[in-house]
Amino acid sequence: MKQYKRRYITLIEIMIVMFLIALITGVLAYNYRGSLDEGKAFKTKAAIDKIETILNLAVSEDPNKANSIGSEWQAIIRNSPLVSNPNALLVDGWGSPYSVSIDDQGAVRVTSQKYTDYVNTHQTMFGK
Repeated sequence: MKQYKRRYITLIEIMIVMFLIALITGVLAYNYRGSLDEGKAFKTKAAIDKIETILNLAVSEDPNKANSIGSEWQAIIRNSPLVSNPNALLVDGWGSPYSVSIDDQGAVRVTSQKYTDYVNTHQTMFGK
């Protein structure tokens, strides 16, 4: 009768496997975080374009709104039939409020400080 020698997994082997799993997870999580920031930037850019369009339409319908657009823009967005979920459109992808102003030509301009910071730190992605 042939006897087989039993081999057990040692503590060192288990620790090495756990280290490798943690290392792979860390790399994946780091890459995933970058993807989340890209998604937030995309959401913010799309929202800025949509808000500017809605507010410019509102000002073209009633030019008197241009004087108070900075303080009443959220009410205009909430009451617009073009927006299905106005609460999601009132803040950028990072949860910060937008800044709304009128430029020299009378057009509404919407900005987000977090989006501006993101674009400045990721210049190659945005072609700057």
